[in-house]
Amino acid sequence: MSTTRRLAIIVAVAAALVGGLFATPRRYEVEGVSMGPGLLPGDVVATGWLPEFDRRRPPVRFDRWIVTLPDGSTGLKRVVGLPGEQVAILVGDLAIDGRTVVKGPRLLAAMGSVVEMPLPRPADSASWSLPPATVLDDAAFAGGEVSRLLLPVRDVGFAAEIDVPVAARIKGTAGPRLRATAGPLAVTWRLTRPGRYAVVAGRLDGQAVAAAWPLPAGSAAAGVSRSCLPPVPPEAWDVARPWPDEEGGPPEGDERSPELSLAVFAAGSPPVGIARVTVWRDILLRPAADGIAAWTLTDREVFVLGDFPSGSRDSRHFGPLPRSALRHRIAR
Repeated sequence: MSTTRRLAIIVAVAAALVGGLFATPRRYEVEGVSMGPGLLPGDVVATGWLPEFDRRRPPVRFDRWIVTLPDGSTGLKRVVGLPGEQVAILVGDLAIDGRTVVKGPRLLAAMGSVVEMPLPRPADSASWSLPPATVLDDAAFAGGEVSRLLLPVRDVGFAAEIDVPVAARIKGTAGPRLRATAGPLAVTWRLTRPGRYAVVAGRLDGQAVAAAWPLPAGSAAAGVSRSCLPPVPPEAWDVARPWPDEEGGPPEGDERSPELSLAVFAAGSPPVGIARVTVWRDILLRPAADGIAAWTLTDREVFVLGDFPSGSRDSRHFGPLPRSALRHRIAR
């Protein structure tokens, strides 16, 4: 074998080894419930390609990372505060530089929880409503791992699925209409095509929010999901308006969720109806036991949290982490 061919083989083998080491995604098994309900013990998460270059990536808010914790152990957390920012927990919400951060539908789907409560059935499959209710931050997925005082959650809403049969299609502008309300918010959409749609509305991070989108074919039979929203939610809300009482705070003594309702207006047969309704709640952030609820980051620090505050040890307890503690970004 010639020297040139031998050298080429050595280079190819070395490239394959280096490529396998640096390019192949890394996998981690989830331990504990700190990232529930989206990720629970036994789940497996993976990085993207070229994981060894993750340390060079600038952190993005709400991305999940494998991090090195102050005690030297490894953890899975979500980056919420970026270098140089002021981070605060205000009445259960995350605030950055004095402004509450509003999660989009896709992020709510990953971080929110389904509320386990008896729900009224849609009346004649055309309307549904839920009066103001006390919703607590319980978590059935945590089992007996976490013991804590349950607190009321005001950031609550509903998610519904609507069926528009092919025969119900109406040409022009006379198609079925959906009207969703959440407290003071009322939003109407007109559906122009047959199929299944998702409708979501509620109070979230100091905003009245709502969105509607078409669901992919076959999503109704896709199986059980831990997400609190129907499949494939959009990145942004159709409507997001400041909740009226936010400037002065919630009414004294009233910690209930807002009144919620959905109505379908459609003429003809077969009927357009509400196929399914669930109620969701947002994360209720809690300050650490020492009462500290605000932190100022240097230009080389990040702030990390778990998705299940009651079962997570994170920057609320040990403070900001150096950016160098971010090891691998988990693929979205």
